[in-house]
Amino acid sequence: MLTDFPLFPLPLVAFPSCRLPLQIFEPRYLDLVKTTLASDRTFGVVTVVPRTPNMGSEDASIEAIGTAVKIVDFNEQPNGLLGIVCEGQHKFTVNRTYLAENKVFLSTSEPIEAEAIVPVAEAYEELVHMLDSLLKHPYVESLGYSDRAVDDWFTDASQLGFYLSYLLPFPNSQRYRLLALTDPIERLNTIQRLLDEMEDNGV
Repeated sequence: MLTDFPLFPLPLVAFPSCRLPLQIFEPRYLDLVKTTLASDRTFGVVTVVPRTPNMGSEDASIEAIGTAVKIVDFNEQPNGLLGIVCEGQHKFTVNRTYLAENKVFLSTSEPIEAEAIVPVAEAYEELVHMLDSLLKHPYVESLGYSDRAVDDWFTDASQLGFYLSYLLPFPNSQRYRLLALTDPIERLNTIQRLLDEMEDNGV
């Protein structure tokens, strides 16, 4: 069990192995970044549940599953804010949340065991080539992903599904459902179904 595990609630979904760029401006999250960098620790990105506009962040609900992330790069942005790039490490479940004195959310959490490594069947070959194309986009390349041969993506259905879930233009509600799945093949099936629905709707 993870105790006093710091959380960063955001209106997005983070995934294991995927890189998430953030701009930090609130003092409490500057503290979080400083502490985790100094201790080489992770913190949890959790998805904020839609709420009313006048509800304070301390009152917001969060989803029960998040992703532990590690800061892999940081720099000062042109606007003067601190920019960081985080890389997803593993999923975890949130058991209880509470506020620290500096207003950072803390939790007791349980790491979720990594999914089994399952090869990608030929039926999902189009998804592999779709991801290869997405990774060549200049913005995605700017995040510093390591180069991988196309054939490498056929070795791990879980990795393929996480990257596609994160990079494809799905709503957060769909992304969270994809994160919460535990079967990598079911995740690929769901991604294919969502893409088929988008095509049918002319998206």
